[in-house]
Amino acid sequence: MASEVNLQHSWKRRSSEIRGYERTMYTTLSNGDYLRVDYNIDEEMVRLYAEVAEERGTSYYSVIKKGRVVVARDSNGRSTNVADRLRERAGEFSTLPTKTILDLINNNYGILSNKTSNKAPKKDFKKEKFQIEREEVKRRYFKPEERPPLRTVFYQKIGLKKFEFIDFLDTAAGLLISALFFYFSQYSLLIAGAAATIWGIMLGALDIFIRERDPFFMKILLFLLTGAGMYIYSYLYL
Repeated sequence: MASEVNLQHSWKRRSSEIRGYERTMYTTLSNGDYLRVDYNIDEEMVRLYAEVAEERGTSYYSVIKKGRVVVARDSNGRSTNVADRLRERAGEFSTLPTKTILDLINNNYGILSNKTSNKAPKKDFKKEKFQIEREEVKRRYFKPEERPPLRTVFYQKIGLKKFEFIDFLDTAAGLLISALFFYFSQYSLLIAGAAATIWGIMLGALDIFIRERDPFFMKILLFLLTGAGMYIYSYLYL
């Protein structure tokens, strides 16, 4: 059944919004099923989640702590069929790229692991956690060694690497905010410039810490330089 279905996308990783878990990995199957794994390495706890497309989005989840299943429920609060649905997708869960997470699952629901013993020392999990975080930092902030096309290099140098619609909305919102401050401050370039500069700083923090994406630097520089120029001009000459 679902075990014959291929991943539509590779596993992605981000912070988990579920209390008690540090990170989450998620992916979508070619049949529309959505799989997710939240985990806390220090607590040796993992949460398996499967949303089944053919059942109109019915979801099933199971919490495994220290290698044992402690909770198993579906979206209606029942525990029936949870094991069957997760076991049917064991092949996809087994493709998780991090061995430590597979070890935490401890072969439950037929999800395979290379774990050789049921009780691995906790210090090994901490070591694996450090390696996971290090690899994630390298993946996010260091470019691959392969040489990109010249056109891509040019765009990267001038900050046009990933222009998206959200960047257009950020720019439009910043211009509107600056214009409003300019109008309500009785046409003060000093206040409008300060507003533009602060907005540019906020955009960088928003992209990095909230949206978890590489910031669009041309957008940020537009507000920083324009705001600083307006502020300095008003301070010195007006």
